[in-house]
Amino acid sequence: MYNLVKKINPEIFRGYDLRGVAGKDLSADVFYTLGRGYATFLAQRRIKEATVGHDNRLTCIEYSQAFIAGLNDGGIDTIFLGYALSQIVYFSSYQFKTKGSAMVTASHNPKEYNGLKLGVGYSDTMITKEIQQLRTICEKGQFIEVENSKKGKNIERDIFSVYKQDILKHFDLKRKWKVVVDACNTTSGMFYPTIFKEAGCEVVEQNTELDGNFPLGVPDPTEIEVLDRLADRVKKEKADIGFAYDADGDRMAVVDNNGQVLWMDTIVALFAQDVLDFMPGAPIVYNTLCSRQVTETIENSGGKPVMWLTGHSFIKAKVKEERSPFGGELSGHIFFMDNFYGHDDGAYASLRLLAYLERKEEQLSDAVDKLTHYVSSPEIKFGLADEIKFEFIDTKIRAEFEKLWPKAKYVDIDGIRMDMDEEMAIVRASQNGPYITLKFEGKTQKQYENLKNQLRKMLKKHPEINWEKGVNTHALE
Repeated sequence: MYNLVKKINPEIFRGYDLRGVAGKDLSADVFYTLGRGYATFLAQRRIKEATVGHDNRLTCIEYSQAFIAGLNDGGIDTIFLGYALSQIVYFSSYQFKTKGSAMVTASHNPKEYNGLKLGVGYSDTMITKEIQQLRTICEKGQFIEVENSKKGKNIERDIFSVYKQDILKHFDLKRKWKVVVDACNTTSGMFYPTIFKEAGCEVVEQNTELDGNFPLGVPDPTEIEVLDRLADRVKKEKADIGFAYDADGDRMAVVDNNGQVLWMDTIVALFAQDVLDFMPGAPIVYNTLCSRQVTETIENSGGKPVMWLTGHSFIKAKVKEERSPFGGELSGHIFFMDNFYGHDDGAYASLRLLAYLERKEEQLSDAVDKLTHYVSSPEIKFGLADEIKFEFIDTKIRAEFEKLWPKAKYVDIDGIRMDMDEEMAIVRASQNGPYITLKFEGKTQKQYENLKNQLRKMLKKHPEINWEKGVNTHALE
């Protein structure tokens, strides 16, 4: 039924997952080949079973079936979860006691994309080294061969009710929070309203109907268009809080009770406070794109700031390496280890935020007002070709940063980040798409505008940057 593909576009093998354009980089045969490759990867580790779920992209059912066929032909038994969130797939490893798991998704990428998040353990997904191992297996055709009698079998299971019970056991909310949920017409709309309702919340649903065409645009909860429409609904409904989610539901974005859009590093700062209230001195992990607000909040709360690479797999791995109780990213990936599994779960994180506000007897706006403040840009993305983006940062942007800000402190583990006493700017190459990412901030509006002008002038000099293709590009105009 499916054929092995001898040549797969190497650009789909990214830093912490696989992503490409359906019909161009990806096909049913490519997914079958990837399934055979992942079967070999699992067999080398003597893993005999894997779970598979998918989001609601138009190609997901076809690609999931092909991927499962590849796993089965490689001798791996599969448990098909159907429509799922990434965290449901992570949870399924515990439910079925297997380190094999796969989520067919391209997360927040546009509708024409698809991809894979692949498990290597409990709450543990592939990072660069393992993904390149998978690439080598597929490119060299090093697939495990099994006899027909030893091929894997597939069964179907719906574990949402078990997952939901597991999440809700952590919380006992006393207040009937009025919550607006915007799911961007993605798979998140199948699950989040039910979770919040059963947690005792009053739920206002917005764009929770599934539509794989994503009629409202890219399903990225950090896009200002998504957050603005969420903020409008929060104000209209006089709600306590608003949440938005991406296609696979592991990321969250937040609007406060006044309809104020909050970048997720502010929520990371609040979560750090929550954890450090109980575990003073603990290391807190966050990515290089986060505001100085996060660093200062951790220090002011008696914690140890640990800045690390952007990417859900990288942050998750660093949290475990540091024995940290918590890590978070500007993009909305949140990782709790103190009383959770350590993988990113937007449902757990959302309810954890409500529980924190109940404990503090505060509205979200009140809690945020107590933090140190910067005038901070959103996460801005500009189009730049995959094959040149890393070299572009290293050979061009790095030198221009150091020339503009010679007295700054620099972090170069992930692109180039400069910090001064009251200013910060970072430019890095994205791991999961053909673009570069930018964020900047100043203590005052004047400092912010000055940084914006300097960065715009710097980037406008480079014709290889596509200003028409990106996210939140208005923030640099």
